[in-house]
Amino acid sequence: MKHLLQVLAVVALFLTGYTAKAQMSYGGEPYSFKNTISQVVPTIEIEALNAEALLAEDAANTGKDHPMRIGVTKDVNYNIYNSGRIDMLPDGGRVWRLAFHMEDATFTSMNFSTFDIPDGAELYLYTPDRENVIGKFINKNQMEDGTFYPQEMPGEDIVVEYYEPAGCAFEGNLVINQISQGYYDFFHIKSIEGQLGDAEGTCHPNAICYDANWRAQIHSVVCYTMTSGQYVYMCSGAMVNNTARDNKQYLLSANHCYESGTWKFYFLYQATTCNPSSNNGNIFKTATGYTLKARDNGNSSSDFMLVEITGQISADRDVYLAGWDCNTTVPSNPTQCGAIHHPGGDIKKFSVPQHINNGSMSGYGKFWLANWAYATGTTEQGSSGSPLFNKNKLIVGQLYAGTSSCEQSDNSHQGPSGWDLYGKLSNSWENNTSDNSKKLKPWLDPNNTGATTLEGKWMPGAPSGIAENESHANLDVHPNPSTGLITISGKFNEGKGICNVYNMMGELVSAKIVSLSSETVLNLSNLTPGMYMLEITDNSNVYRSKIIISK
Repeated sequence: MKHLLQVLAVVALFLTGYTAKAQMSYGGEPYSFKNTISQVVPTIEIEALNAEALLAEDAANTGKDHPMRIGVTKDVNYNIYNSGRIDMLPDGGRVWRLAFHMEDATFTSMNFSTFDIPDGAELYLYTPDRENVIGKFINKNQMEDGTFYPQEMPGEDIVVEYYEPAGCAFEGNLVINQISQGYYDFFHIKSIEGQLGDAEGTCHPNAICYDANWRAQIHSVVCYTMTSGQYVYMCSGAMVNNTARDNKQYLLSANHCYESGTWKFYFLYQATTCNPSSNNGNIFKTATGYTLKARDNGNSSSDFMLVEITGQISADRDVYLAGWDCNTTVPSNPTQCGAIHHPGGDIKKFSVPQHINNGSMSGYGKFWLANWAYATGTTEQGSSGSPLFNKNKLIVGQLYAGTSSCEQSDNSHQGPSGWDLYGKLSNSWENNTSDNSKKLKPWLDPNNTGATTLEGKWMPGAPSGIAENESHANLDVHPNPSTGLITISGKFNEGKGICNVYNMMGELVSAKIVSLSSETVLNLSNLTPGMYMLEITDNSNVYRSKIIISK
């Protein structure tokens, strides 16, 4: 078994390798990577944060009714002429480089208050080991107000490199006015507690475990960070469709998450396997910038927020604009509903409600009340703003607050049976007001069609959610349900393959090497009755299907 797990680990590494890219980047390679130039770069040393004290403050303020703090921001003033080094090139061009070492930081980021560069100039950010590179960024990346703010980068070291070729129309001007140090392990660079990344609890299944039936909705959920004042925060949200079906980049989240400042949105930040120890979520599929459209708090409304992402969302983000249901009917069949979220800033998780009640019965008329079972996840801080889907896979609310957790850890947590409050879409739809900035209807039904439900859609260029190396739609399993003896068929690359079976908690319950042909018989009769995720890997593809064992 040990040898088999080693084989599986090697296969997983092969399948989950990635190339680092970032928002609105235009590809390429830093000048210093491909040309002879000094590799000595001046480094600005930033002293370590008191992470222990910051985490202690957070532990005393653990509710879900505020955004999760993950980093600290400092105002600075570094530019081409007061810091770093400039190398003049033989052809008349120049390269400016500046490095930062932020002691013990889990991630680093910076904001440019001035980003004014000519045609032909290029900016890159990278870690000194060159494993993480983002760029190139060009003058088209300048925001409307003349600023630019690239995504967070993992680790405590970052290098800024600006190349300006000879003959440009003018000399570029770059001013770094803010730097941020992470103290919360947002990118999993340290040891993984509970084998689940940054989530506090260990009961949240990876979203991919539900990929066979919920793939589109999973691709609508986003993790986003906000740099505001002295801190960096994060929350969850969902991309949503509107009745004009015009691909507006709307994101629905919670009002209590709102922090004015610079926003960065992370797409496809999710595991590629059901294995709970997987933390290989892609952190380089991002977009930046937002415009606030509507919001209202949890006292006068359902604590909702709608923003429009202003930065370009390229097709490789594979974004689904989720559908919605603004009816007042209590969602039925709760175990067929779903909550998709980023607990603790972790990779995307999926939780299954056990009960959904109308909050009106408990004095929470603007909210749905949901509770959970340990085996199928709960929510926690960082999940705020995430969507609740009904059995028709339509959003009916967004997470406001609650007492649920994987394990009772203090007086405010009540384990999976604790109730979470989701702001009703039906309440925020009209919100009993004529103010368009305090209701959803003008934005999600711009033509006033009167629709109360709307199906979702893939954004243009998104490959309908089927990535090239994840062809689960081509897998046929029969009979299903079965007693454990099943036949699988698909367009396999014939030869040896890996067969993994996970329970709905994401735990690996069976792993074996199998010989694949157009039809392959598997004997899984040793499994106890229940629902499982079957995952077949050949030398280039991953195929998935839910199976039910019934005896």
